[in-house]
Amino acid sequence: MLSAVLRRLAMSLSTLALLAAFVFVATEILPGDALDVSLSADELSMMPPARLAQMKRELGLDRPAPERLLSFLAGVARLDFGRTLIAKTPVIEIVAYPLRNSLLLAAVVILAAVPVALFIGIVAAHRHRRTADTFISSAAIIGYSVPEFVIGTVLVILFAVAWPLFPATITANTKDPAVVLLAASPLPVATILIGSVAYLGRVLRVGMIEALSTDFVERLRLTGVPEWRIVLVHALPAAVIPSLTAMALYAAALVSGIVVVELVFAYPGLGQELVRAVTRREVHVIQAIALLSAGLVVLFNFLADLAILALDPRTRQT
Repeated sequence: MLSAVLRRLAMSLSTLALLAAFVFVATEILPGDALDVSLSADELSMMPPARLAQMKRELGLDRPAPERLLSFLAGVARLDFGRTLIAKTPVIEIVAYPLRNSLLLAAVVILAAVPVALFIGIVAAHRHRRTADTFISSAAIIGYSVPEFVIGTVLVILFAVAWPLFPATITANTKDPAVVLLAASPLPVATILIGSVAYLGRVLRVGMIEALSTDFVERLRLTGVPEWRIVLVHALPAAVIPSLTAMALYAAALVSGIVVVELVFAYPGLGQELVRAVTRREVHVIQAIALLSAGLVVLFNFLADLAILALDPRTRQT
């Protein structure tokens, strides 16, 4: 068990190191730099070459790429992402609250989506190829296929315009307490929740169908074990194990991949901050957000591996 955990930990750390190098290279090839955004074309054309070279040197833009890569990796190891190029603000101060807000939104969605997805997955699998399964599967396909910005727009039209029950956009600030932010975010939560329940429900439905069709379950039925016990005690754990990785990756994607929803509702999360950083060519902020998002994927995947190791003894030998 311990050796399996250590192997997966080493793999996760190696993946993070490779991701950090990839993030650096990917942001380095972006067109332009901070000076291109902070100065107009006329200012750049009229500025003496010596002054321009001095400004690049002050911003660290004149250093060779390998040197900046080593400096970046050393900073990441210390959780120091540097400072913004223009305002010299610590990057961690800029991304801390947006990261908290995105994690908060994802946590609320996951806590609400998992029980609902478990319920509809169990019902659909237990009623496989019946009316309930057909209805749930069709609704899940629609909910997962419709883009989130379409769902968000429909919810705004229904519940912010036709029936003004909720605000169309977030009225809370980035640094507001979590309670205030959540109170202003029912529509973003509902938008993401619809797609999340649809996706997780389909994943769990497939796992439950496979678990309920095994010979082991048939033997339990023949021995007179109650159906509810077969479904909840025997089939559900077997169905959850192969779904854990998909669920973990989806949970991580909620933090880093809900840019559209954040933009639609002006939610103060990582998505909005990333768009703002790209517009301003703030390379250090882009690197920090990209690496934090990738790190969350690796972390959730590692936690899913640990859960699988704990639930399935067969994987401890691999």
